[in-house]
Amino acid sequence: MPFDPELLKKREELLARNLELYPYSWERSHTLLEVRENEKKLMDKDVRVAGRLLAYRGKGKMIFIDLGDLDGRMQVMLRKNEFDEGIWELIRHGLDLGDWLGISGTVFVTRMGELSVHAKSLEMLAKTVVRVPIPKSKDDQDWNKLADPETLCRERYLHWTTDPAARQKMVQRARIISEIRSFLDGRGFLEVTTPTIEMNYGGAEARPFETAIHALSGHSAFLRISPELPLKRFIVGGFPRVYTICQNFRNEGIDRSHNPEFTMLEWYEAFTDYNFQMDQVEQLVSCVAEKVCGSMKIVYGDKEIDFTPPWKRTTILGSLEEAGIDAGGMDEAALREEYKKRDIEPPRPFSWVHAVAGLFEARIEHTIEQPTFVCDHPVAIYPLTKKKRGDDRLVERFEPIVMGMEIGNAYSELTDPVEQQERFVAQQSLGADKDGGENHPMDTDFLKAMGCGMPPTGGVGVGIDRLVMLLTDSHSIREVIAFPLMRTREAENGGDDGADPAEDTEEQAS
Repeated sequence: MPFDPELLKKREELLARNLELYPYSWERSHTLLEVRENEKKLMDKDVRVAGRLLAYRGKGKMIFIDLGDLDGRMQVMLRKNEFDEGIWELIRHGLDLGDWLGISGTVFVTRMGELSVHAKSLEMLAKTVVRVPIPKSKDDQDWNKLADPETLCRERYLHWTTDPAARQKMVQRARIISEIRSFLDGRGFLEVTTPTIEMNYGGAEARPFETAIHALSGHSAFLRISPELPLKRFIVGGFPRVYTICQNFRNEGIDRSHNPEFTMLEWYEAFTDYNFQMDQVEQLVSCVAEKVCGSMKIVYGDKEIDFTPPWKRTTILGSLEEAGIDAGGMDEAALREEYKKRDIEPPRPFSWVHAVAGLFEARIEHTIEQPTFVCDHPVAIYPLTKKKRGDDRLVERFEPIVMGMEIGNAYSELTDPVEQQERFVAQQSLGADKDGGENHPMDTDFLKAMGCGMPPTGGVGVGIDRLVMLLTDSHSIREVIAFPLMRTREAENGGDDGADPAEDTEEQAS
């Protein structure tokens, strides 16, 4: 039973006195923040406010309490001679930290200069039956602060209840997504939806979550790993600019920047290529940063990140060459020796393209701090992308990387249906990856759609969670996902080693 016996007993005693503990509604006139923002206008005026009980001071004929709501906190003064005996008894002995209260009263400033509400009435809005670990604060010091990382992630409601900064990250996340929509809508994009459950999965290199459709005689189906192929069908169908913000599901690692369920922004724009989309990505991110953070320059940890356009542009081969690795001039045998010399685990399957990509991930990616576009990746790994003009070993793809994290991915999209089919066949011939994952099934309907004619198109995917991490100075994806995936307590109690799942696969690659 999750309930506290003492609080349950108190609840029963209050109900026995015919007190309403869980009313249907309660009308507020202002939030606590609105009272503060309109202090002069509301001084000596009556207000109706509501909030969670965060602090309780006093014993005699005068009690002070602090209430908190989404983004405000305020002191409330209660005098014994202004309440009937039953309500004063509730105030003196029936309140617990965490209770939700409704207060009607007058705005004033105490002799100590603190903006407060002089209460004329108090109503219980929700009586707690769980001990809510409300922290105590004084002189910039906190006591009893909930710090267990397992509890903070498993019982997110406690994290938000006890830490206003954690609540604000969710508010900032919503603002970031809203500003992204505003930016794209302002450029004529149409927001569309794509299927979460698909019969064929594709659009990314990832292991899917598999399920079955009961209504279709148990036919196999998959949770979306990417919205790419449905979005391209929109382009074929005559929609020149489309985007979606959706959940993707990949049955892979959990670490600081990966969660099996994550939020993706993806857009496609006809008649453009990856050069055009590089400009658009840096404009979007810099615009959102300025709107949400107040500046294109932000602080992440102890580093300043400058999102002001233009961002640095480099190539995957060029960045390796700068690090002393002439991968462009090496064959497979030479690359194997390079891996051995640098004591790096080689990719599987091993090929020139996989080896180049692996060296970049191992030696370069984590060193990039300021916003940088890394362009022109090996061809075989990216079958949906046009080949690089002038070098058939590469494709026109870029990754925006910030603080060692890839935050996106973009292509000059392949639009030749025959070449697309050939590339799919070539990809399937590579076999399983190092984790035993097979290459994707052929989506013949997608090939048919491309065969109907797909205009030149630039496509972009942006990881919403990672962008939110950067713009809110968060150093784990679990801080910005409301309900990150974790093992259940039952699984841990049943013999699991109890380790934090975020530590289990910390070194796994995306």
